[in-house]
Amino acid sequence: MSHMPTAARASVPTSTSRLAGGYTPHVLIADADASSRQEREQHLRAAGARVLTARTGFEAIVKASCQLPDLIVLDESLGDIEVAETARLLTICPVTAQTPVLCLRTRRRVPLRVLAGLRRQTII
Repeated sequence: MSHMPTAARASVPTSTSRLAGGYTPHVLIADADASSRQEREQHLRAAGARVLTARTGFEAIVKASCQLPDLIVLDESLGDIEVAETARLLTICPVTAQTPVLCLRTRRRVPLRVLAGLRRQTII
């Protein structure tokens, strides 16, 4: 799902994955609430994901464009740009257009089946 070629992706340092097949997804979490953001980060790291965080919609767009995550998780609490507009901008940007965007309510966890779906290049 990422625009990074397979050879380049293999050279990116990864942590030990708990997902089958040794795949380590790279996830961007955008959440204005610090405790919610940290809770999601801990949950995803425990599941074997590499995690990048953002506090605002603008920061999420910039980081997603530069870091090319496999999944972008947007919390409804984004303050600078509404979550729907942030998601729309991410889906029309040529660099992030193919990256899945998951919008969640505050305090909701990312379902682990989503991470497993990334491994298969499919979001369930």
